Amino acid sequence: MKKILCLAIYFIALLIGLQANSQVELREPFIMDSINNKGEKFDISSLVEIPSYKILNCCNHFPFIQEDQVIRLDTPNDIQYKVTTYVCRILVDSYQKTTINIFSTDKIKVGLDGEIIKERLTTKDSLNNDSKITKEISLEPGKHSISFTVLSSNENRNHELRFNFEGGEINVINNNVKVSKYGLTLNEMLGGRNIYNTSVSPSGKHVLVKYYDVDNKGKRVYGYLVANKDKTLLFEEGNASVIWAEDGIYFKYDNEDLLYYFDKVNDNRRLIKQNLLGQKKVIAENLPDGSLNLLPNKNCYAILTQTSKAENSEDDLRQYILPDDRIDGWRNRNLLSLYNLETGQIQPLTYGYRSTYLNDYNIKTNSILFSVSYDNIIKRPFSETSIYEMNLESFKVDTIIEKDGFVSSANYIPNTEYLVIKASGEAFNGIGNTLKKGTIPNPFHGMLFLMNKKTKNLECISKNFDPSIGNIKVAENKTIYFTAENRDSISLYVYSLDKKEINKIETDLDIVSGFDVNNSGNSITFYGQNYNDFPIAYLKDTEKNHKIYQGKNKDKLALGEMKPWNFKYKGTIIEGRYYLPYNFDPQKKYPVIVYYYAGTSPTDRSFEMRYSAYLYTAQGYVVYVLNPSGTTGWGQEFASRHVNSWGERTADEIIYGVKEFTKEHSFVDAKKIGCMGASYGGFMTQLLQTKTDIFACAISHAGISDITSYWGEGYWGYSYSSGATANSYPWNRKDIYVERSPLFNADKINTPLLLLHGDSDTNVPIGESIQMYNALKILGKEVEFISVKGENHGIVDYEKRLKWNNTIYAWFAKHLKDQDTWWKAMYPDKQL
Repeated sequence: MKKILCLAIYFIALLIGLQANSQVELREPFIMDSINNKGEKFDISSLVEIPSYKILNCCNHFPFIQEDQVIRLDTPNDIQYKVTTYVCRILVDSYQKTTINIFSTDKIKVGLDGEIIKERLTTKDSLNNDSKITKEISLEPGKHSISFTVLSSNENRNHELRFNFEGGEINVINNNVKVSKYGLTLNEMLGGRNIYNTSVSPSGKHVLVKYYDVDNKGKRVYGYLVANKDKTLLFEEGNASVIWAEDGIYFKYDNEDLLYYFDKVNDNRRLIKQNLLGQKKVIAENLPDGSLNLLPNKNCYAILTQTSKAENSEDDLRQYILPDDRIDGWRNRNLLSLYNLETGQIQPLTYGYRSTYLNDYNIKTNSILFSVSYDNIIKRPFSETSIYEMNLESFKVDTIIEKDGFVSSANYIPNTEYLVIKASGEAFNGIGNTLKKGTIPNPFHGMLFLMNKKTKNLECISKNFDPSIGNIKVAENKTIYFTAENRDSISLYVYSLDKKEINKIETDLDIVSGFDVNNSGNSITFYGQNYNDFPIAYLKDTEKNHKIYQGKNKDKLALGEMKPWNFKYKGTIIEGRYYLPYNFDPQKKYPVIVYYYAGTSPTDRSFEMRYSAYLYTAQGYVVYVLNPSGTTGWGQEFASRHVNSWGERTADEIIYGVKEFTKEHSFVDAKKIGCMGASYGGFMTQLLQTKTDIFACAISHAGISDITSYWGEGYWGYSYSSGATANSYPWNRKDIYVERSPLFNADKINTPLLLLHGDSDTNVPIGESIQMYNALKILGKEVEFISVKGENHGIVDYEKRLKWNNTIYAWFAKHLKDQDTWWKAMYPDKQL
């Protein structure tokens, strides 16, 4: 028994060694019987493993093998077997099919990016055709690693290895070059370590960074770290709910920052505190299900949010109460309670058939702000928000805001009588509206208001502030911190109640994805990205911005230049930018991809995004991105152009801009320009093709083809349209709902069009693509329709996302590069 156990341990260690070393010695175990309990003979080859994708990408110690280079291995002497792995790293700029020929005198397993593609488990005398094995492989654009894992023994005299490629344009990376750079690929963007949250400790000295790691199969593993401005103090896996603890009954500080999180063991939900040494202690057990917000300085209490579930009818006939009743879970309601962590007593705070949402807590008055949403289907925007204040000692409730459809949320400004309220331009009877009479504000343009609780006086503090307000955090020093869409960036700002002014905070980032500030307001953490780099987390104190952590870096990426480029259309400057391939030659002609959204949010400078420009420049395209009229982040008037437009001016701006871009840049191949957009951007793609033939091909993902059917069938069609088509409906604005719908102009489309759609899309139902596909097929136009099984509005599943992206790449390669190999490989001709 001991011998078997030792043997098992030996084999486990051996397999780990095979993954991490280029050479490993193997010996046969003591053969007690000729077969095992499954009737199998022992085969030493079964222990040979090719290096995994992760090992290939993080380790560079494997010996390098060049094409047509003959490798002669040393003959093992007293060693029974030796396993040696050689690696060839290659780059391809476009989809390639090639045949790899491998000549080996020894037993061999060949891998491509960590997946075995060919093996031969017999030996040969010499490197002749008898020793040759072949494999046809398909290579997507980007970097690849081919591994050759050889099992040699002293039973064979010759130990030689050679390979070559037959067909295709394969660039072998020279191992003498220390850093071989390559363009961005989807695996590089999605994989590795991804930061998704940062928060600052109460002392302001430490930052909590949350992240998740993604492997090459899309599996996520969550973790977090704690760091100060000088070093990382703690790494942990799991416990994604971990947050900083405020000082109070359960968390005594003595200047020590503490964390807490919830876990569940055998239905026992526990509250656990943790110090920065990683030491943990359970401080409460048997907690109820729901969201618990521990109250600072009252930490034996928490606000408990629980969901009261009301199942939709399972009868054959079902009555709908309101349009949103089609949405799964719409009948569920959230209610607030006060939970005593010491006694386990739950004291309900709200009750009824409407949901209530916690907005903020005031430690000084021991009060909360909460909001209630009321349906009002006969008045846009079809729901209204009321905000109330409740004292947690007397349970007295005061109405702060009563049924305003354009109010989002409210926060206390500590040590004052003021509240800060996030809303849009039509809130409070339009006191923040700067538009001409009769012009409807864009409800997606966020604004900030101050309210004096005692007098109920209101003031819009962002009335003449162009950026669109995002997330808000209030500090005790009478300052309001917030992010805002600032043209094609997302910036961080601070408003001082005393100085009554807004100032931008320098972050060294183009896109601030999230931020946090400690209560005293003397320390801020934020994370985000620049147009050409992965997310970075910072800690900002009174001195400077301290870089805390970056999950992955761009050191091995070859990234071309990004340059702003604007044009004037009917007196308005339309801003944009373009990205160049990393090996750009101004004397050459390049195909161009035009990207836009136009559904009111900016197409910002994010490096990691679903349509990252660098994914396409890596394949030799120039990418032009623009933000036409109606986009938020450029001020109220510019944003208001979205309302009741549905592409009327926007499409003309895009067409004009593309023509001007082509005129001004000699490197553009005017006959090879493609375009793409998703959701509202997919609508724009379809609409553009009814107005122009300047595009060689076009892609619409989840695009709207008929504004009327989207308005009626999409889960949020009618509510989104309450802003996009304010006060306009199919019965009173046929000029919008019919004339501006691409479906009713399908006969004008001549551009090859690819329609992509998740078949479970509840936002823009798949029927929007189906009806356009049917129309274009009947009209005899070139159209392709690809649905993605089980996916909603965005493609989330990792493997499906890769295939979806490859479909986009293949369509552009077919029409902009005259390379249809990839498309035919994915979607071969079918005769049915």
